[in-house]
Amino acid sequence: MPFDSTDKASSDRAGPSGSLALIGGRFEADNAALYKALHRRCDGRIAVCSMASGYPEEVGAETVDEFRAQGFYAELVPIFFENREESAFDPRLIERLQAFGSVFFTGGDQSRIVGTLVQDGRETPALEAIRALYASGGLIAGSSAGAAIMSGPMIMGGTSLNAISRGIDTRETATDDFDAFRLGKGLGFFDWGMVDQHFLQRGRVGRLIKAAELSGESLAFGIDENSALIVQGSHGEVVGETGILFIDLRKAIFGDAEFAVRNARVSFLDDGDAIDLRRGKPLPAADKRRARVGRASYRSPAPVRRNAFASYGLHDLMLRLIESDPAFYSKDSASAFDALFANQVTLHIERRPRRSRALRAVRAGEIRYTALNFNLDIHCATLDACPLNESTQVLRPDPAPEARLVMLGSTPINWSSDARRTLLSELREPVGVLATASGEPTAMAERYLDWLASENIQAELLPISLHNIERASRDRALLKTIDRMGSLLLTGGDQRRVTEALLHCAEATPVLHSIVTAYERGTPLIAVAASATALGNRMIAEGDSVAAWRYGSSEDASFSGVVVERGIGLTRLGLIDQNFLRRHRLGRLLIACAAQQQRFGFGLCEGAGMIIHGNEQTIEAIGSKGVVVAELDLDRVRLAPKVPDPSGVRLYLLEPGQRVRLEDLAGATAEHSAAATALLRETLDDLARDYQIALGDSERSFNAPRWLQTLGNSNNLH
Repeated sequence: MPFDSTDKASSDRAGPSGSLALIGGRFEADNAALYKALHRRCDGRIAVCSMASGYPEEVGAETVDEFRAQGFYAELVPIFFENREESAFDPRLIERLQAFGSVFFTGGDQSRIVGTLVQDGRETPALEAIRALYASGGLIAGSSAGAAIMSGPMIMGGTSLNAISRGIDTRETATDDFDAFRLGKGLGFFDWGMVDQHFLQRGRVGRLIKAAELSGESLAFGIDENSALIVQGSHGEVVGETGILFIDLRKAIFGDAEFAVRNARVSFLDDGDAIDLRRGKPLPAADKRRARVGRASYRSPAPVRRNAFASYGLHDLMLRLIESDPAFYSKDSASAFDALFANQVTLHIERRPRRSRALRAVRAGEIRYTALNFNLDIHCATLDACPLNESTQVLRPDPAPEARLVMLGSTPINWSSDARRTLLSELREPVGVLATASGEPTAMAERYLDWLASENIQAELLPISLHNIERASRDRALLKTIDRMGSLLLTGGDQRRVTEALLHCAEATPVLHSIVTAYERGTPLIAVAASATALGNRMIAEGDSVAAWRYGSSEDASFSGVVVERGIGLTRLGLIDQNFLRRHRLGRLLIACAAQQQRFGFGLCEGAGMIIHGNEQTIEAIGSKGVVVAELDLDRVRLAPKVPDPSGVRLYLLEPGQRVRLEDLAGATAEHSAAATALLRETLDDLARDYQIALGDSERSFNAPRWLQTLGNSNNLH
């Protein structure tokens, strides 16, 4: 059958009798509500299709195991991109699809799904079978790339900043650039509008609106991670951790002067909310009530200025406006900068009287939000000069001379007894344990409590997480508990969870103020791995060294290279990275420091840490191995992607037990020990390998002798 993705469902608005599950990616094993919703719609039987992945057999097998653990009868159907010319036509495999009656598409690259099921412009028998089972009542589910293929027009790639600032990329070579904004054809199961995934987490509002405009779609649906839109006929139900952003463009104005779009209506829909897809009308859950104005309501714009397309940046602003007193504060904005094209893109979000609604509900002690019909304008203006790295420092800690900020490169639970000795001497009882960075905070905190108990150290759980931060910030007893702790320990996990919780709704929470107050008066603050990264003024949020060499650095959360975002701001020494050696992170640290104009970068090795004493004049290495310190001459450094020039870079190793003032770093570490020199050379070898993987270049292009001159006692900076 000839393929036209726009004709599949729109030809009959009554639609198939089956259901769809559009999952935004990062589908977690503990998302019981979403697994239950899928189970109910497929009678617990589902075929897994993993052709989106570059490792389809491995990913498919893992996905099957995850479904079976949830009580499904699941099986991998080996229709892969690599064997598509045979498998998509194989009657035996097609019979297996038909026998299950429902299909789940894994994540990966959406073009691989379409390329497998549509060949030479025609639908394969495999796709025809999937359409038939959907028409007869089956479930078609997909996560990440598996959700992207659901709509007729499909987003192939690109960041929000590139979509708004540069527009669609039609170059043939654009397929090699994951950040180039590109569109293609999906499979058209979902015909109610444009779809995007990983939506709030990767700041994709700009690219979704641009894609909808270019595709002629008046409705758009941004599905966040670990969340889903479940569709039956014309009814859509939101299930999962965060929710979706519903964008109504029926009255929007495009291309008006410097505005990319004006008068877009956006609604944030939470778990339990729904949408009448036929009318394009959001339907809040029955327990949602109007958010009332009180003494705690926000009355001014967010003090933490975030990148417009940062992770959960728009989400934070919308939650803040829900909890606002609209008589004083009803609009806010966030900007992003395209240095190459010298453009500034600004999102203007407004809660409008008589049209917008701000709703909330309390479930199991957690506040859940709904925002209906907020107004969104996107402005794009050319700048004469591009203001880079705009940031507002909310906190200006003034620590006592005896204050100590202890940053650890990996969990101390796994350190050797010798390496732990200095760390344990820094702890004062009782130790308050905050597992805010963890996706499973209770389990993570219990690990640390058990470890501290094994060391005969008294410790207490401080139950503070992204999900309960508002309740925790109102809990006076909890805030007093923070105040009486002898030490505070923040576990590892995900640095974004730390910033999103402690800077909730783009403002320092009472919990954060209590932590800072304790630190200022001398309470030791220990931050493990991701939490250590988060405590800087800026933080590396994601991306590895290979991606950093290939693409560079950006503040756009959807960027393919290394992503840098604002941190908590307890220290302004420079960028801090962790798990540094095993994960080959020197490349990403250098690229990020150069892009952010940071003079110093600190690589915390596994089993090691760094103590920042008092007012940041003195640092000390503890544990084993040490801390790699990169110093950049910001007037000379040139570390753009594909240009591995070490000019202006100098590398040191602060060895365990060394304590120095940063201004004396060169002299204090001029003569490295043999072990330190060997470790730095190994780090440079890893840097060279990452560069060659990123660019497919020869060793000759990576000038190893010049990079060796950056070590310790060279005069490269002087």
